[in-house]
Amino acid sequence: MQEQRYPLSGVRVIELGTHVAVPCAARFLADWGAEVVKVESLSGDQWRVVGRNQMCPVSDEENPFFDMQNANKKFIALNLKHEAGQEVLTRLLEGADIFISNMRLPALKKLKADYETLKQRFPRLIYGHFTGYGYEGPDAEKPGFDSVAFWARSGAMTDWGAKDAFPIMPPTGAGDMMSGVILCCGILAALQGQRVSGRGCFVSNSLLGSAVWYNGAGVVSTQYGNVFPKEEGRPANPFGYQYRCADGEWVMIGVADYNGTYPRVCEALGLEEYREDPRFSGIDQVRQYVDLFIPILREAFARRTRDEILAALAEKNIVCGPIAHMRDLWSDEQVLANGYVRPVRFENGRSALYPEIPVVFSGYETKKSVPTRSVGADTREVLKSLGYSEETLCRWQASGAVK
Repeated sequence: MQEQRYPLSGVRVIELGTHVAVPCAARFLADWGAEVVKVESLSGDQWRVVGRNQMCPVSDEENPFFDMQNANKKFIALNLKHEAGQEVLTRLLEGADIFISNMRLPALKKLKADYETLKQRFPRLIYGHFTGYGYEGPDAEKPGFDSVAFWARSGAMTDWGAKDAFPIMPPTGAGDMMSGVILCCGILAALQGQRVSGRGCFVSNSLLGSAVWYNGAGVVSTQYGNVFPKEEGRPANPFGYQYRCADGEWVMIGVADYNGTYPRVCEALGLEEYREDPRFSGIDQVRQYVDLFIPILREAFARRTRDEILAALAEKNIVCGPIAHMRDLWSDEQVLANGYVRPVRFENGRSALYPEIPVVFSGYETKKSVPTRSVGADTREVLKSLGYSEETLCRWQASGAVK
């Protein structure tokens, strides 16, 4: 018996997804060994050109922004308004374990690709679907991008920053990526259930639902009086805060047990004279005198460079780290050592470092990023594998049914 190289070897996925969340979920499955066939319109997923907004190239030879969610897939282009395009989609589903989409349900129903229709023909099929706001309520039919449905609606844009500050501007697609991971988890649970029971099921997730989950600390604590956004300079825990150093760089100190760690922090920062100060030595006390203590801490951090501060805190076994920039990540020694980014070479000879899915399996391989290609790059190969002849392919291409 041949050894299984990848954890999802033998699993087949048909993706009818655009933008980020659904393609992200399918990317996880592809990296872990599933055969993922991405079905695009003849003009392609709109996300293929979004890299222009991010100062990235968007050619068929080099499209790094699109690659992040779409590496390691096969690409076919179908006109699903055409009878032949619908026929091909149905044939693809005959051999599929998973179908995943973010098309609106009415559009899927019109294509006869809604869950209720497909489960009659393919009872083992796992049907993954993604929305902006869920299926119920006044906003169920609204379209939703992550900037609006995830970040803005959840309060993260205002409450993650300081009080009265300009709303934060998260990187494009970050909420989608987080939501896609949750959807992927649900699909994998359904896949396990399918293997035990022989039955498929409908699996769904939404941007708003994911945002509520990720903001769980605020959702719960605000019911008990916690207030967001936080007022700048008045943290609930002065040792769970950010400070600027002499070189203009910032550090983050993360201490859970304020009382037990207080003496060591004082020693590390050269604040021995405050070690026994009753105003600051306990978490309950310091909250009453935080306006006095924060300036003392800021002055102590400002006396040394970031590296000097980090070394002093680390010597006392205090959890801390640099507040870095995204531009630092692809050259970060720790990131590189663990393979969290890897070089990818494009057909035009250029290369870039790509983020890799940071899950490592013992005893299994995972696929490394392979650059995407043009719209319909694998249409001919995939359709021939379904038994369609060259003559049929040429006829359908001429009629605009496939690309």
